[in-house]
Amino acid sequence: MKIHLFDPETGVYQGEDFSDDLSMRHEGEADASHATTIAPPPFRKGEVPVFKMAENEWEIKRVN
Repeated sequence: MKIHLFDPETGVYQGEDFSDDLSMRHEGEADASHATTIAPPPFRKGEVPVFKMAENEWEIKRVN
């Protein structure tokens, strides 16, 4: 399955990768701690997706 990686401290999008279903279901696995199956929304130059773990969703922020 395709997963979307983010920085575990800031939530900033770091790209995508692939993982098997099992590793995403086990808490404590490296993949599960900083990855989601939820794709970030489209973004443009000067913007960055940030994953909000509490809300389980992406937010687009402007970059200066």
